[in-house]
Amino acid sequence: MSETLLLATLGEYGRQLEIHLVNLRERHQHLEATWMRLREIYEGEGAEVFSEAFETASRRLADYAEHGAEVTRLLQIKTEELRRFQAADPEV
Repeated sequence: MSETLLLATLGEYGRQLEIHLVNLRERHQHLEATWMRLREIYEGEGAEVFSEAFETASRRLADYAEHGAEVTRLLQIKTEELRRFQAADPEV
């Protein structure tokens, strides 16, 4: 059975999404580590405001990564279902 254009495209989209999420997690970890070092010396009202904003952004980034991982899992499941469907019907 040859892979259809749809399966190939979905596979590539899934790979790119995984790469994006890995890069996102790595950059988020780097930002977290940098913020921890800065936090030790940054003081005052500006530091408090920035800290709150950073924590909010960090939570949103973590939520985005979590939902992206869920999309990746669902995409893999649906792609596999499509492969099985095509294997069952060679006319597709």
